[in-house]
Amino acid sequence: MSDLFRGTTALITGASRGIGAAFADLLAQRGANLVLVARHADTLNPIAERARARGVRVTVIPADLTRSEAPDEIAGATVRDGLTIDHLINNAGLGGAGRFQDVPIAEQLPTIEVNVRALTALAGHFLPGMLQRSRGGLLNVASTSAFQGLQWLPVYSASKAYVVTLSEAIWVGLRGTGVRCCCLSPGPVDTPYFDNNQIDRPPKWAMQSPEAVARAGLRAYERNDCHVLPFLPFRLLAWSTRLAPRALAARLGGWYAAPHNR
Repeated sequence: MSDLFRGTTALITGASRGIGAAFADLLAQRGANLVLVARHADTLNPIAERARARGVRVTVIPADLTRSEAPDEIAGATVRDGLTIDHLINNAGLGGAGRFQDVPIAEQLPTIEVNVRALTALAGHFLPGMLQRSRGGLLNVASTSAFQGLQWLPVYSASKAYVVTLSEAIWVGLRGTGVRCCCLSPGPVDTPYFDNNQIDRPPKWAMQSPEAVARAGLRAYERNDCHVLPFLPFRLLAWSTRLAPRALAARLGGWYAAPHNR
């Protein structure tokens, strides 16, 4: 059986660390050429060099997805470089902590710009070509936070709910086209995110490694699953919110990601 990724090209946003870097490593191991996107080239270069050592082609595109022009610029760069994007991994995510009323709106809107607008725009740029070729697809990274409003991550959890809903709708609309769409909703991942945002880290047992999450996402994408929640404890918690009144689910989520100085 041929490998879905060998010889194809995958564009990964947020590729400089965490889940994005894990996606890059795993795909390079499987022979995929890479287009790596993050804010700064210097943070992408070590990931790129690891992939090139495996014999694949790597293009680095520095781009700040909080800028509304960034998706157009990324798409333009791939055209100029003659790149065909077979797989788009919308992994980049942003979201600082704090109750909505306590955080200036200017600090909230970049989360929507990255998690909603950039993801949607990039999908809109690259999906038509995939449909013309009848292959490839989208892998959108959401979160189990999408299943309830989290008082300490209000805009982040809302933006990830958008990603889940959009991905499900696209998946249905693509059936029979040869193009896939999968949504990956991990629970907490063992990255510097919690420390960088000065919020309480979950216990070690409650977190997955970036590699485990990326591997689960690629398996689900290969199967053309609509949605995958790779970590059983948080999968059960997410499912349980479907059974509880929404107000109760929001209250129960009130403890998660609380800041150190709350």
